[in-house]
Amino acid sequence: MAYRLKEIKFKERPCHILLQNENGPCPLLAAANVLLLKDSITLPSNCIGAGVITIDELLNVLAEKILTNKTGSDHHIQEVMDLFPTLQFGMDVNPKFTDGPTGVEYTPGLDAFDLLHMEMVHGWLLDPQSPEFCLVEGRTYNQLINAVIEGNDAGSTLEQNPNAPNHEELSTKANEGTIIHHFLESSGHQLTQYGLTVLHEYLKDDQMAVFFRNNHFNSLIKHQGHLYLLITDIGYASVGNIVWEKLDVIDGDTEYVNQEFQAPPPMQHHEVAHTATGEQLIANDLQSQADYQLALQLSQETTSTPPTTTNNSSSQPAAAASPPPLVASPPPAAAGATTAPIPNTTTTTTSSSATPTPDTAPTPAPTPPARISFNGQEVAVAVPTDPTLLSEEERDRMVALQLQQQEEKAESMRRQQQEANSHSLALQLQREEDLRQQQQSSASAQAQAASNANARRKAKGKDGDCVIM
Repeated sequence: MAYRLKEIKFKERPCHILLQNENGPCPLLAAANVLLLKDSITLPSNCIGAGVITIDELLNVLAEKILTNKTGSDHHIQEVMDLFPTLQFGMDVNPKFTDGPTGVEYTPGLDAFDLLHMEMVHGWLLDPQSPEFCLVEGRTYNQLINAVIEGNDAGSTLEQNPNAPNHEELSTKANEGTIIHHFLESSGHQLTQYGLTVLHEYLKDDQMAVFFRNNHFNSLIKHQGHLYLLITDIGYASVGNIVWEKLDVIDGDTEYVNQEFQAPPPMQHHEVAHTATGEQLIANDLQSQADYQLALQLSQETTSTPPTTTNNSSSQPAAAASPPPLVASPPPAAAGATTAPIPNTTTTTTSSSATPTPDTAPTPAPTPPARISFNGQEVAVAVPTDPTLLSEEERDRMVALQLQQQEEKAESMRRQQQEANSHSLALQLQREEDLRQQQQSSASAQAQAASNANARRKAKGKDGDCVIM
């Protein structure tokens, strides 16, 4: 497991941030980015050079930060260290709706934020003026879910036995469950307008925190009176003008800004391009190292073969004794490369009455090497006529270039396959989302039916008076 890096500027200082991998915006990613933006941790130089950091390297950096902070007992620190690897996959958060942005039920994972000297906040808060506040006050998400389940069970019992001995108690539970269910449904995006207002009041300017919403964790900052979320989607790895996302509405209609917190210039026909993930970068680096070792091995095997010598005093004709000209054709040019034409080596000679002998025949001039432009740099790829004139470095360069072109072709095919797989996965996820929404709609319809039934019974005088203040 690894994370791709992206270089940005924050407060006129260059820094690197981590981008999402297959686990999405996990708490480990958000915490590391907060520390990187605050310049509280430093990534290893080899990771910056490679543009990727493995999960083990990141855990070492964060563990060193915890030990440097010297917060908590040794036993407490060891517990968090043991928990660290699991934070790359997520963390259980049970928010409270009336205890402010930091109101959540304690879990061991929250200790990691405490030891790293940062806060986790959320905006899933209920306005004290809301009529359902008395039912939600002091309760967690899990407790509200239990109340909804109890309310549904009570409603079902009343449907089956309207004259149950505990009719009033069951009716109260059914009504409360319906009200709580409506609150959870209406705030299903896990951010309320009241909660957004409280977040603005709670955070100070330029203060950063980890923001929890929709089971995701993001790096949050308040800058010049506005809230921004750091964009860590790997699709924006090469888009330098998009760094932050403004958090000023609850319906997802957002605005993107650059590293200066300003609206970027309009980009025509911009599409988020396929970008290699951290895992792919590491795999490519290992493959490149293997290709380089193979090129060296092939070069050593070629240069270890002694060249054939020609004896001009032999009775055999010179043409038969001399080795045939050895000219390597240039390998196929990589994508975007241009091939320069091979200069014409045919020379025009003037007639002479003297016929040269084999001993006095002029040595043919070596064929000038063909040159191609690869990654903006011209590279000679032809081999001189005389194999003894070819240096080991030139052989290495030629073989390595051929291997690199083969690797690029294979990578292009892998990329096309990955894009096809991503498209198929997106269609599958869309179908699952449609099915989930249908199930939610069905559940809402059932809850509404139960509510209507309770209202009808109350109108007939079968229900006791129950007023929710």
